[in-house]
Amino acid sequence: MSYLDHCRYRGLDGVVIACINFDELEVIELIQSDLPVVTIDHLFNDRIAIMSDNSKGIKELLTYVYECGHRKIAYIHGADKSSVTISRLDSFFKTAGELGIDIPDEYIREAAYRDTATTAQITNELLDLQNPPTCILFPDDFASLGGMNAIKARGLEIPKDISVAGYDGIRVTRYIAPQLTTINQDTQRLGQYAGEKLIDLIQRPNATLIENVVVSGELEKGATVSKCNL
Repeated sequence: MSYLDHCRYRGLDGVVIACINFDELEVIELIQSDLPVVTIDHLFNDRIAIMSDNSKGIKELLTYVYECGHRKIAYIHGADKSSVTISRLDSFFKTAGELGIDIPDEYIREAAYRDTATTAQITNELLDLQNPPTCILFPDDFASLGGMNAIKARGLEIPKDISVAGYDGIRVTRYIAPQLTTINQDTQRLGQYAGEKLIDLIQRPNATLIENVVVSGELEKGATVSKCNL
């Protein structure tokens, strides 16, 4: 069955779509159906979307790294063309410009979200540069585990030899040492708003505003970004 067929077979009143490849044809079919749908962290025309404030999150993260003294900052961003990736990348370059940071082309790389293997490979490539970065921003917390393992495998120490930061605020990063510097997404509010908006769509379809709801995250300074002497 397709997603839509399965929803109809189960007699579902509505669906929240999250953590999926939104470009899949089955997802598009579901979005274009008459079934009430709310998406999380992806924008579609004429559908309610609950979005993390990715632009603000990257700005806060890069500004914090800058305030710690870092100027050679690499960014491994997501490999897809989703609104999340575009928003984060645009904010990164805009903030870097505002702060007066020169970002060499070789410092900007991409890896799929949650792809620990590719993130580890790119981390090694960045560290092999003639002028390596002093801080690497990873696409997400899970992928950062691959990058951090690659750094440790080279006999380097985080953050003494190289600083790193992630994005998301997943639970496991609170228990690794050193604790990862990241942006904690407010997943509780994301889920709460998605549920509330979906119920509104089901119960009052003609009176529910189709809108994008933006939820701010919070900087978790952790312990993986060190003070850098200029």
